[in-house]
Amino acid sequence: MKKNTMTKQSKTFNVCYLREYSDPEHQGQYFYAYETVYRNVPAKYKSKFNDKTKLKIVKFLDWNYKETAANYVNVSRVELIDQKEYYQSYKDVFGDVAEADDKKMWTDYGQQYDRQSLRKDFNLKLTKSKVLSYNDKGLH
Repeated sequence: MKKNTMTKQSKTFNVCYLREYSDPEHQGQYFYAYETVYRNVPAKYKSKFNDKTKLKIVKFLDWNYKETAANYVNVSRVELIDQKEYYQSYKDVFGDVAEADDKKMWTDYGQQYDRQSLRKDFNLKLTKSKVLSYNDKGLH
């Protein structure tokens, strides 16, 4: 049996707030806009983010960040996204075929910015090692 070689650093998750929007160009299709609330949270805190805590975060963000977009469908929620998915790059998805940089994110969860909803990044060094730029400052 193979021993788990995952380092402590890789055992994180991210708390993301999302809002759902209708796609005006494709009738009946929807997409999400994500904001990271807590980034690189150590896995030992995962149990703290139960349904009650997630609901409190949603209520706070819904109340404090009013949406003015006409295509917002009034649906929001909080998701816990593990490190592997959060930092998944185009290269991770398409491999060498895409010829994409391994630091261009496949899904924009707000990895590269301190957006208005970000409360804390528990490991800024990890974030900066995974992204191409941070707050519009090139890193690599």
